[in-house]
Amino acid sequence: MSENVRLGDGVVDEAKAEANNRIKELVKMSVNMFFDYLESQMKDLPDTIKRLRNNPELEQKVETLWSEQLFEEGLIPKGYSGLPDKLLIDNLHQTGYLDGLYVGYALAMMAMVDNNADEDLILAARDYIRPNLMGHHFNDRDEFICQYKNEKYSWVEKGKR
Repeated sequence: MSENVRLGDGVVDEAKAEANNRIKELVKMSVNMFFDYLESQMKDLPDTIKRLRNNPELEQKVETLWSEQLFEEGLIPKGYSGLPDKLLIDNLHQTGYLDGLYVGYALAMMAMVDNNADEDLILAARDYIRPNLMGHHFNDRDEFICQYKNEKYSWVEKGKR
């Protein structure tokens, strides 16, 4: 036997190596278990999302929260708060349409007054336009557009002053 060997030499190193090997195995097992679990849960995720998307109650809650948030931000009037998306969009279109009709009316009246049109002509135009400011729906706007594009009115866009 060699006289340089001492009791316990290399034991600590061997213990560290063995512990490292075992810890590596434990970590590998843990990582695999975690990802196996995650993978098993992910398989159900598309079905879960589909069920949530097809839930009318949840859809209504989200739409309500959305329109309430828009109201709180000052983007829609209080009366529109809580409306489902389709009604909210329809109402916004209609409001914009009616606002546009009124601004067009105001511009027409102002243009006639500013160009010294005859007072009877201004009042006749006023009486012709006013009844059309209400009672028309955004979806029916082509009624006016098509009428304006026919032969009777087409000269207005082409005429020169």
